[in-house]
Amino acid sequence: MLSLQGYSQDSINQFEALRLKNELGFQKPYRVLKTTFKSLEGFQTYYPGTKITLEKILRYHLYTAIHINQKENKLFSMDSTEFQLKNITSEEEITKETVSLIGNMFFGSDEIKSISINN
Repeated sequence: MLSLQGYSQDSINQFEALRLKNELGFQKPYRVLKTTFKSLEGFQTYYPGTKITLEKILRYHLYTAIHINQKENKLFSMDSTEFQLKNITSEEEITKETVSLIGNMFFGSDEIKSISINN
């Protein structure tokens, strides 16, 4: 029996990572943040302690695609490990949780260190 699964996701809801981390040899050289937020508008504010937008922290510095308008908040690492995120009400909070998760990853910890965050 053949099972076909429909894919109704519009590509307009997917914002790819601005950089890829090909040197690690993972099948996907980027992470994916799936979020219930409806647009990237709220990701245009600065990450606390920086002059870098939330979007740029995720998409450029942390090699993370952002998929908006999803059913739930999840982060998929480069090795496809799935992390359930809290039901968060602000883009800043979901970015901070994502940064924390990535910072605890083997390769992610160096990526976090390379961002100038003033505490």
